[in-house]
Amino acid sequence: MNKKIWILILTITSSLAFAQTENENLNSQLGEMKNIMLNGNYEKIADYTYPRVIEMMGGKSNMAKVTRQSMDKIKNDGFSIIDLNYKKPSEFLKKNNELQCSLTQVIVMKTPRGKIESEYTLIGISNDNGQNWTFIDTSGKDKETMLKYFPNLHDDIIIKPKKQKLID
Repeated sequence: MNKKIWILILTITSSLAFAQTENENLNSQLGEMKNIMLNGNYEKIADYTYPRVIEMMGGKSNMAKVTRQSMDKIKNDGFSIIDLNYKKPSEFLKKNNELQCSLTQVIVMKTPRGKIESEYTLIGISNDNGQNWTFIDTSGKDKETMLKYFPNLHDDIIIKPKKQKLID
């Protein structure tokens, strides 16, 4: 197989596995966040969480506590996250001093009934023109609901409906 075909295959494969944007900081921080979640470092996840979410959760320590309790509960119920990826980043939108984008978050969970793949929107927000990013996990909520909680979101932000399918 010639070199050009191998490069094409590697490019397609890597873009399917992880959303690549033109912003290397966003790409890097999404990768870090993925590793933190898969390794269960819930104290560190707050570093990548949009400040308003942290405030709504009662601060960083309470957020970490609630996240750990929730993850322990689902684990005890026979569920576990086995993979997490991001795809289809939107164009970057500017509102006030924020750079915003949305990505499709793909979570694969092991369940008592088999593996389930869920897709829903993750919103990235940067207050320093793309150097550092924090995120809002929509958990499948619609755009109208997200705008009620986060009126600072750009009117053109894309929030897709949640999709779920059994894959195993």
